[in-house]
Parts: sequence; structure tokens; C-alpha cells
Amino acid sequence: MGRLKPIIGFLLILLSIGGLLFWELEGRKAILMEEIIVAKEDIQKGQKINNNMFTTMGIPTENILQGALTPKDIDTLQGKISAQLIVRHGQIVPKYFQKDNLFLHPNEAVFVLKAEWIAMRSSTLRRGDTVDIYGEDGRGLIGTFKVAFVKDEAEREVRDVGTAEQAVDKGQLLDRTDSSSVISHIEIIATMEKYQELVYCTEGEAPTKLLIVQRGEKIDT
Repeated sequence: MGRLKPIIGFLLILLSIGGLLFWELEGRKAILMEEIIVAKEDIQKGQKINNNMFTTMGIPTENILQGALTPKDIDTLQGKISAQLIVRHGQIVPKYFQKDNLFLHPNEAVFVLKAEWIAMRSSTLRRGDTVDIYGEDGRGLIGTFKVAFVKDEAEREVRDVGTAEQAVDKGQLLDRTDSSSVISHIEIIATMEKYQELVYCTEGEAPTKLLIVQRGEKIDT
């Protein structure tokens, strides 16, 4: 029995060391930390989201933001765009994202509004804006459309200088003070029927030009 005591003591020491190592390597993580998804790199405002932008990280439970997304939630972000800047290793919550409204329904296509059809449009008009289109002759609202492209005479996309692909909130229209070029024409998402209505308004028996009004601006009807 006397010889067993040192062996038992030695085994207890090994068990203690092993337990300490397990706690530091796995136990602490399992009990005090939770795996959530974080940004792998800076994600810019307006950037379209894909799964490669994220990684997983163990975060102490007391430091996790309310509603933070876990790896099983990552597919819910597909097809969305970032509503704000998300810094590298930043936690991810649903309110940081919004739906990408630039998509085509089965009965829709992209149609051009010729420059000569347009009587009035703002110089701040950009891709992704929602616009109401009126007849200049006072015939009232023709329809509401999503802007797919805003082009200059060389068919280049007109953007806010320095913003690249980033979207600008509707509340920031007055901050669009510097564009990459001058607007020539725009392209909208519409059904064939609504586009034919616009064509008839501009080239029919009683032609009129179009007033293009961004949502957030007002016009008397």
C-alpha cells in the first residue's frame, strides 16, 4: 500500500493537469462561449451578401449581441444586402441587412426610358431608387417603378463618386452632390403592359413627356 500512494499521487497530478488542459482547450469554450458567425472582412454598406463573407468565432456568452446569428442561420442572409458598414470580426444581427429589391418577377423585364421622353428627373437619380412617373400634360400618375440602371450618353452607369456599388438610403437624396457623369436616360423594371402604356403616353395620339419623381420627393397631382 505504501508503494501505491506515490503512484496514486502521480496519477492524480496527471488527472489534474489533464483536466486543466481540457478546461482551457475545450471546457471553457463549451460552457462559457458560444459559436456565432462574424464578418470575415469589412462588409461595406450596400454590398450584396454571400456566405464567403463570414466565418465562425467563439464569443463569451455575456459579450454576444442580442439576436446574433449562429452558423445554422447563415443561409437566411442569401440574397440580401448590407444596410450598414460591418467591420471585420463584427457580430451579425438581422437588422444589419435588408432585402435586395432589384430583382425581376417572371412577367417583368428591364425597359429603357429614352432621353427625349423625359421632361424632368432629378440629377440625384440612381440605380435602386423607386420612382413615380407622371405625364407632363397633367394626366396624373402612370405608375411606380424600380430603377434598374441610370446611364450617361456613353451607356456608363451614373454613380455617386466614391461609393462604387454601395446603395444610398432614400433619406440621403440631398447628400448625392457629386456624380460620376451626367444622366442621359434610365432603365426601369416593368411589365410589358406598363411599358407599352409609357410608350403610348410619349409616342401615341396625344404624346406627352414624362415627369420622373423619386420617392421622398413630392408633386401636386
